[in-house]
Amino acid sequence: MTTHFNTRLASFQATQQSNLLSFLLSHLTGQAAQPNYAQYLALNKALQCGDPQMEKVLTWMMQNPKQHREYFEIALFKGVEQLPFPIPELEHFFKHVEQIPPWLEPEKIQQALEFTYRLGINNGFILRDLSLMVGYLFPGFNQPLMLTGALNKQAGTRLAETTKWWVDITEECGLERLHAGFTSTIYVRFIHALVRHQLQKGKDWDFATWGVPMNQFDLAMTNLAFSSVVLLGIRALGIFPSKQETESFLHFWRYVGWLMGIDEKWLIEKESDGWKLLYWMQFVHPQSDASSMALGASLSKEPFERQYKYLRPLQQKLAYRQHLELTQFFIGKKRMHKLGLKPQSAAWFAYYLLARNLVLYSGAKHVPSLNQKLQQKGRAIQKLGLALYQSKAKQLASMHQ
Repeated sequence: MTTHFNTRLASFQATQQSNLLSFLLSHLTGQAAQPNYAQYLALNKALQCGDPQMEKVLTWMMQNPKQHREYFEIALFKGVEQLPFPIPELEHFFKHVEQIPPWLEPEKIQQALEFTYRLGINNGFILRDLSLMVGYLFPGFNQPLMLTGALNKQAGTRLAETTKWWVDITEECGLERLHAGFTSTIYVRFIHALVRHQLQKGKDWDFATWGVPMNQFDLAMTNLAFSSVVLLGIRALGIFPSKQETESFLHFWRYVGWLMGIDEKWLIEKESDGWKLLYWMQFVHPQSDASSMALGASLSKEPFERQYKYLRPLQQKLAYRQHLELTQFFIGKKRMHKLGLKPQSAAWFAYYLLARNLVLYSGAKHVPSLNQKLQQKGRAIQKLGLALYQSKAKQLASMHQ
């Protein structure tokens, strides 16, 4: 049987080349940074695989879209026992997602939430100015946005939707069945399957190049953007998590990825495994293109959509500059150009955050009251971010009934 290789994937020979980064990664992780041939084949297979379980539900749904979607939403938001009659497709799917994976440790989930709250606004800065911006550099992530017309959607709307989901899943007990984090995640998973179905049915999707829309590898890398990349980013901003905090944080996102339908082979337990997968991204995405510039420029102007209560024009301009400085601090001027962003004279705001965090978070390790204050105020400011989008966050991003 002939194996089909998507053209977005570099040749196996190209993945084996050594450089300073691969040498350092191999030394730090104790394993080869380059994929062996079995891993290379698994990587190629991941590009051609979507979400088989949710796609079975979608196949059933398309038999009677309006009525069956209503049944799906009853099962999601109220439970399968509330369905008017047994529906095997829904019962099978929800039986799977409602089960607790044998590896899940509730105490680590709680530790991860407390750690996340302590990060405060730093978490949002990293997700926006590092994770999202770096993701836009890789065109494989951008194709669904281009073909679904999402490039024309305001960046503030996209951020509101993502922020609402993130707030839902990081609430206390948020990932428990019928709670907003759980239902939001399964709903996002359903939307992914729906978009995947529509794009594959159309004539514009280039399977030979990109593989399946929102495939397993791209979903796994998106999950890493919320976990491994955040851990790298907070260290750059002067926050150094303990080994336990790191393990718990990764454990939390492993479970979120599992709920999102990502195969367990792509869900990391150790931070070093995340570094390796991030290194592999360069082999799976062509060079930045026009979509990178369009998305980067759109996100950079998002502060001008914010609904600040006081001195709105001044605060919008200040936020615009601060975010550009943070992006430059994280990715450098060369990549700023690839995103169509104007380089700044210096990353002053990043240096301010670095100094502030070094003082606060180092002190919190020795002063319990300061640690508690960071946790309480940090969560409050994380929720405050939604208020900047007002009706967008409430209407467009609400996935829980």
